[in-house]
Amino acid sequence: MTDDDEAALQRAESERCRAISELDLAALDRLLTDELSHTHATGVTQDKAGYLAGLGGRPRQTTRRDLQIRVYGDTAVMTGVLVNSFPASEQAPARVSELHALQVWVRRPGGWQQAAFAASGRG
Repeated sequence: MTDDDEAALQRAESERCRAISELDLAALDRLLTDELSHTHATGVTQDKAGYLAGLGGRPRQTTRRDLQIRVYGDTAVMTGVLVNSFPASEQAPARVSELHALQVWVRRPGGWQQAAFAASGRG
């Protein structure tokens, strides 16, 4: 892995978190492969269309910490803590969800894109 790869992946993940937090679906569309497999901590798995469609109904602030990035040629594995802070709404109180996330990124001509995501609860 080069420092350039790690920096590019850090930027891509920062942009992904910003796009989720601001519901910038156009930016997310560019950061995700068309073949995306997104598995939530609940075990529900969605394709790209399903994942993007579901984001609008659950506003949140998404942040990351303790990221570890390993690059294997044109593929990268990213792990670390993902924190979703959900504001209070008429339907639910405010809550914070802290998860462990595993992501697979692939290098494409336009840059790094996330191909897979899986989250699990933290003990």
